[in-house]
Amino acid sequence: MVLAELVSGVYAVTNRPDLVALTDQFIKQATLKLHQLDFFYKDLFETGLIFGSPETIQQVDIKSLIPRWRANKYLRKSDANGALGDFIEDIVVPENSLDSYNVIRENVYYVAGNLLNIRSDSALQYVLYGCFRYPDITSLSFDSWIAVDHPYAIINDAASSIFKRTGKDSEAAMMRTIVWGDGKNDRGLAGDIIMSNSRTTGY
Repeated sequence: MVLAELVSGVYAVTNRPDLVALTDQFIKQATLKLHQLDFFYKDLFETGLIFGSPETIQQVDIKSLIPRWRANKYLRKSDANGALGDFIEDIVVPENSLDSYNVIRENVYYVAGNLLNIRSDSALQYVLYGCFRYPDITSLSFDSWIAVDHPYAIINDAASSIFKRTGKDSEAAMMRTIVWGDGKNDRGLAGDIIMSNSRTTGY
């Protein structure tokens, strides 16, 4: 569903078409929340990075370069022809840049603040970079695969927030259970999202 269809869906559940701004806010909030359930492969983004000159240490403002950046997935050496080489290890934090002998490790990368930092054992100018991105929740270009594949998870979660805000606690609890389950055997629509998107190949 597109954003307008999600809005109509929430109105149909809440019967509160007067709460325009609040409905928009809670739909976007629900969309982000559901994408953050896991690192889904449908949120994976891949691009080639080209540095100004070949160096053993490279640095780039990755969060400015890639809108809605969320987390690293992989980094792989490449060349000007697109031929792929070895993967470079994500060490997560700079403290892991030393090995057990306190020697600086090579062929590693990490993000500090906005900066992607790479240390290679050879001069490096081209890499293939994969990362997870947040969905686009702006009104003009709203784009979410969950909105397409699991729209009622978003609709019912947003409706739950509307009911809670307007003092309808029992309705809010009912919608919340539909989305998030009962904490026992029923994992709700959110559980369906995880189960149906935990594979990278079709059935």
